Amino acid sequence: MRAIAVHAPGGTPELMELPVPRPAPGEVLLELVAASLNPIDAGIAEGRMSMPSVYPLILGVDGVGRVVEAGEAVHGLKPGDMVHGQFFRTPLGHGTFADYTVVTESPDNGALQHVPDGMPADIAAALPTAGMTALGVLEAMGVHAGQSVLILGATGGVGVVAVQLASAWGAEVIATARPDADRWIRKLGAARTTDYTTGDIAEQVRRTHPGGVDALLDLTRDPARFSAYAGLVRDGGAAASVTFTAAPELLASERISVSNFMMQDKPDLLARITAEVASGRITVPVQQTLTLDQTAEALARNTAGGARGKTTVRI
Repeated sequence: MRAIAVHAPGGTPELMELPVPRPAPGEVLLELVAASLNPIDAGIAEGRMSMPSVYPLILGVDGVGRVVEAGEAVHGLKPGDMVHGQFFRTPLGHGTFADYTVVTESPDNGALQHVPDGMPADIAAALPTAGMTALGVLEAMGVHAGQSVLILGATGGVGVVAVQLASAWGAEVIATARPDADRWIRKLGAARTTDYTTGDIAEQVRRTHPGGVDALLDLTRDPARFSAYAGLVRDGGAAASVTFTAAPELLASERISVSNFMMQDKPDLLARITAEVASGRITVPVQQTLTLDQTAEALARNTAGGARGKTTVRI
């Protein structure tokens, strides 16, 4: 089968021919239909996850596929079922950028469920990690109606879902966006935007919110920037990073609640955010769709920032 994999930690992702895996007890073999790119893919390729791994390590954590074979002790899935989720498991290496993958019926670090009727494959593949993260972090921060929320990295995969959710809950969303994305992110629910390419974000926010904002959601990877913008949060507010950029001294703050967010109860998060998308209340904008042989190059581009929505892979 074809797969995008690395031979060793830090290796360059490449298209390889590898054997089709066989499901062990408790696992199913999926013929993948689609997958999606996530920032975590780079960390896995570079060996930064501190988890056991197998090599060649096949990349990709989000995907949708059809069950073609069920191992022993599988009770809730059968051949022909269409499932999607975050196929994040130990050991790392059985990823979704491949023709086939094996996944446990109850992933130890991820979530798996049936694809709702009528949901397109690219949406089902694009949703899991971005959707679960957005829903989980906003709930952990206690975002609610009447609050102001500054979202850094608002146009990326997690950001576009977070913008929609916070807006739907009645919060005022201030989103960082380039000028060419201004109208687009406002249509998704942002009340205001700040152009991070032409001036200091903090200065722009203070002009419109001199008393500060209620919450800061940082989806970028700059610890110094997170520390600086946490100062925009008014007393009693919340600041969260999904990329672990909150420094220890900030985590100990008594003025505001600061956290490096980690998802809990992923199956519940996946079920609830999928229901939001299936109902039409939330959308998952797909920026581009690639073929498997274009994916290795796209992984390098995906770390450069400036993304709009999600990138999916048609297997």
